[in-house]
Amino acid sequence: MTWLKKNTHISILAGACLLFAAYLYMTDPGDISYAEIQIEHGDSLWSLAEQYRGKMSSDDWIKLVKMENELTNIKIVAGKSLVIPVLDQQANPIKIMEIARSEQ
Repeated sequence: MTWLKKNTHISILAGACLLFAAYLYMTDPGDISYAEIQIEHGDSLWSLAEQYRGKMSSDDWIKLVKMENELTNIKIVAGKSLVIPVLDQQANPIKIMEIARSEQ
């Protein structure tokens, strides 16, 4: 106990590291797989996010979809295909595919 009193800065640093690790563990969305879907009439990124986002927030899911599909805005067109991240595979039985990406 006297060691903690003498080295309070180390104790505070260790506590902060533990809190940060706990935060990362609790907010981890899990393994992300990607699927290619056809956009149907009436679909929006918001409605697709509610269906496929899993534990991820809708905003984060939409940002990821925009980045993967190189979209500049949130407009999508019926009949086109869209690559989406799928987090909860049991709830949404769709064909999962691997996507090759170049490192940036």
